[in-house]
Amino acid sequence: MKTYGLTTWYDGEKSEVDIVFVHGLRGDRESTWTKDRVVWPKELLSKDIPKSRILSFGYDSGITHSDKAEVTQGSVADDARQLCSLLDDIRKQTGTADRPIIVIGHSLGGLVLAQVVYGGNGATEGDSIRSIAQHIKGMIFLGTPFYGSKIAGWGEVVRRIFGLFQPTDQNTLKNLKLDSKELKDLRLGFPEVIRKRNQASDKVAVVFFFEKKMTYNTWVVKEEDASYPGVGEILPMRANHLDICKFDDAEDDGYKQVRAKIKQAMEATDMNETRTGNRTHVINNNGTITNLSQGDMKIEQQTFNYG
Repeated sequence: MKTYGLTTWYDGEKSEVDIVFVHGLRGDRESTWTKDRVVWPKELLSKDIPKSRILSFGYDSGITHSDKAEVTQGSVADDARQLCSLLDDIRKQTGTADRPIIVIGHSLGGLVLAQVVYGGNGATEGDSIRSIAQHIKGMIFLGTPFYGSKIAGWGEVVRRIFGLFQPTDQNTLKNLKLDSKELKDLRLGFPEVIRKRNQASDKVAVVFFFEKKMTYNTWVVKEEDASYPGVGEILPMRANHLDICKFDDAEDDGYKQVRAKIKQAMEATDMNETRTGNRTHVINNNGTITNLSQGDMKIEQQTFNYG
């Protein structure tokens, strides 16, 4: 049974970051991240990053249904807005709306997350997608088809992999074709937003993982289709398209790769905030003391005068 919506897998004491998982094509918010009954974000990552809240988003990514009435007209933009609405609501209810966010997406899920950043950039102040986009500080993509598939078409790939011959969600398939207008807009707009943010203080750490193994004798998403050179780090993973998101042990090389990049993204956002008057200053100076106010500084009841 498919599970839709947002679920919280883990919420540690004194959590400092929200880590959000979004599954891919024909995936599920739990099974996508499960190998040998191990749901690794819940069972492995929570132990390695205890000061986190870990959530998973489920949406209708099915491209085949036994009942034609169940075939939805999917949209990456719609899924992105739904995710942000649910996540924004949880963050406001728990008083954590300013917490940094790290997102991990597999396949189509990566496009949903890229749409969050792209769509949020042009959204109105106060919109949930803008709020979520502004707080995303790290993005990890696992086999995400930013350039679509140059092979026979996603429908044929899926039929080859899964042996499915049922009605398909033609709109979802269209969005995954090389000439898709939605994918073209996202393909051009997303890297531009990331470049602009990384030239300012609102930086986003981006990592693209691409599969090094074929899936049933088929290259589903090749390196050149799974990344943007110059936008983020591009890394190989010794897995096929289906297994690039599945780990069952903390010593799995793929898991260690993803875990390391999540931690690096957290370290990049490890900042302290101080206020002087009505102004807010962000300090990330490795523990050194900076007199931002250029006035009196009081440390352990001793006052030092500057200027």
